Amino acid sequence: MKLNAGTVVGITLFCLAAGTLTWEIIEQFAEHVTGVSPQLAVGPYGFDIGVLAIWIRLNPGSVLGIPIAIVLLRRL
Repeated sequence: MKLNAGTVVGITLFCLAAGTLTWEIIEQFAEHVTGVSPQLAVGPYGFDIGVLAIWIRLNPGSVLGIPIAIVLLRRL
């Protein structure tokens, strides 16, 4: 299958979002069980031009989503 740019960006963003969501669930569960909230997120990074603002917080789940996206893209 020939990959176009839209497919690559879509799969990569999906894996980043899934990793971020998974890590947030793990943090919430760990806080509920131990009472301590592990804050390993970095950021926010982004920009604000008045009309449009985009901010990104990276956490370990986001970082782990990138290799998963690479594996998925290689299998297509």
